[in-house]
Amino acid sequence: MNVTINRAEMLCAIKRASAIAPADSPLDVLRGVLLEADAAAGKLTVTSTNLEAALEEKIPCTVQEDGALVFGAKMLAEMLSRLPQDTVQLCRAENQGRMTLRSGDACYEVDVWERGAFPKPDLPFPEDTVKLSGIPAMAQHTVFATAQDNSKPLLKCVNLMFTSTGLRAAGSNGNCIVTARGDNQSTGDVSLLIPAASLGKLSNMCQDKDEFRVGTTGKSIVFFRENFLFSARLMEGGYIDTDQLVGSIRNAFTVLTDIHDMRAALSSVLSIGTGNRVKLSFQDQRLVFQCAGDCVSASAPIEVIALTGTPAGDYWFNAKQLVTCLKALSGTVTLGIAQGGMLTLATQDAYYLQNAMRPEAQKKTQKAAQPAAAKAA
Repeated sequence: MNVTINRAEMLCAIKRASAIAPADSPLDVLRGVLLEADAAAGKLTVTSTNLEAALEEKIPCTVQEDGALVFGAKMLAEMLSRLPQDTVQLCRAENQGRMTLRSGDACYEVDVWERGAFPKPDLPFPEDTVKLSGIPAMAQHTVFATAQDNSKPLLKCVNLMFTSTGLRAAGSNGNCIVTARGDNQSTGDVSLLIPAASLGKLSNMCQDKDEFRVGTTGKSIVFFRENFLFSARLMEGGYIDTDQLVGSIRNAFTVLTDIHDMRAALSSVLSIGTGNRVKLSFQDQRLVFQCAGDCVSASAPIEVIALTGTPAGDYWFNAKQLVTCLKALSGTVTLGIAQGGMLTLATQDAYYLQNAMRPEAQKKTQKAAQPAAAKAA
């Protein structure tokens, strides 16, 4: 292999590849990136994978000699960031186990791995794909609500639903659910489960305006555009019927407010650090956020506009989950309280549900009753 390439372009590609290649993989080859030089195309192909997701990028370059090798992703990124010139040369003589990386007067000589059985992502047939854009926004509205617990593998996924009216997505950790609308051009009749971690990685590599072709091949979903391909392994199994669940929700009342105001009020009361519970109280035309501890309490009201029903009552929610939700949403929101004290938040692009927690007073009463019952026994 003998390649001359723009250093900054290659560094950006290697950094993205490093986000995929697992640094702690027991398989040496998976800790690296596959570099393939093609003189006819004038491209260097950079591929990385963790067996859950794979990334392939093609970078324009000058190729004096074709070749392929595998090199440590994170080390290559460190080297490229330290080289002084705008271009670098990658050179490896045939049948040698070392690569030379040169820029100006600086030079590295490093060991490399053979290509061997480095796994490559499959490309779906173009006629089996649909257009898709807005990936970062879709990921922002759903990934945060998925489970982190390895015992719930399906809930660690985002459910992508290609429908006749466009793409919809859903995420849940068992205590909250969020659904979001995606690109209305992405029509179809299929439901797929993509690991949230993989969708999150892809969203960090693109912008909402970037348009991809999307298709499935085997057990993977593939997103690709010119010189860029991202593949993620799909999960198999049944997912929550979010349409049926959302359709069953009946709000006792709803109010109109602003996500920014909610976020500021919640942040204010949580600053006292009394735990992971927050109380929402509805008083007249105000929504009051409250937190309390043994020696300190805090409250922050915001103005709301009543839409349906009569806003009233006190409701407890998981503060951490609510904070994460409010970070992901923006703009005007319709807030409702449904059966069982469930919180609903509806914006233009997303719908969020969070189960209520047991009231603090009731929780303390039940705890106090337990020792007395044990003593009587």
